[in-house]
Amino acid sequence: MADTTLQKVTLGSRAVLRRVEAGSMTICAQCDEQVKFAAKVNRQQVIANVYVDAKWDRVEHYHAECYDLAGEPYGPPGETNR
Repeated sequence: MADTTLQKVTLGSRAVLRRVEAGSMTICAQCDEQVKFAAKVNRQQVIANVYVDAKWDRVEHYHAECYDLAGEPYGPPGETNR
């Protein structure tokens, strides 16, 4: 007989590493400066989905180097193909 019990999933804050897209108007949560696109410079940013009490609360953006300086507050960033 198959086990039909459901597991409760608790969402937690997480971060991903992505390239900075042209037209980005986001502000870095660490240094409070714009995360800017630069042609011919493959800049990276960390985007973190932040959950409070298991509910989505906000998105925070970081320069990749600022996320390291902040001590990776949402854990090591995963990488995506986007």
